[in-house]
Amino acid sequence: MNRKLLRQILVVACLSALTACGDSGEPPLVAEDALSLNEEANQVVFGLEHWVTREGIRRARIMADTAFFIEERAQVELRVMDVVFFDVAGDTTSILTSAKGTYHWNTQDMVAEEDVVVVNPSDGSRIETSVLYYNRGEDRIWGDQSAKMWKSDGTVVEGTSFETNSRMDDVVIGGASVRRAGQPSGQQPQREP
Repeated sequence: MNRKLLRQILVVACLSALTACGDSGEPPLVAEDALSLNEEANQVVFGLEHWVTREGIRRARIMADTAFFIEERAQVELRVMDVVFFDVAGDTTSILTSAKGTYHWNTQDMVAEEDVVVVNPSDGSRIETSVLYYNRGEDRIWGDQSAKMWKSDGTVVEGTSFETNSRMDDVVIGGASVRRAGQPSGQQPQREP
């Protein structure tokens, strides 16, 4: 992301924040207070919305409660992050939520951390983990921490890692054990071969 685009995003975010201001009785944060929330940050944006494109087509929308821009590392530290992924037709393929994350604006890659959930809205399947990586160039989503997947038929798959894409149409769970839908909870899950 070049500096001109970064400035445009900040101007839009600031204007949006100003129009939403009301009298809450609380004194507003001043610039020094906002920047002290992350001492590495050069700029802070509240209520960030950013579109990721590939070949001119919108492929993801990143939203965050708070965004800390760290220019020397070309990244944005995000808090309360939501990412919606789209296919070339503009249909939602998956939705990612997490407590925090990092967006690298040169590569458009991301890392999501804490309470990470990825949902496929077409079939309701979802993956939960503590750390998730996204490589935009390869359209690859993966994690090397324990993960749990709920399939649309009620099957639960737990494992030591996972890998998929933004469509979640080819999910691989490493070291997987499977609990089939309707299997009693006291019964041991089956190990995948």
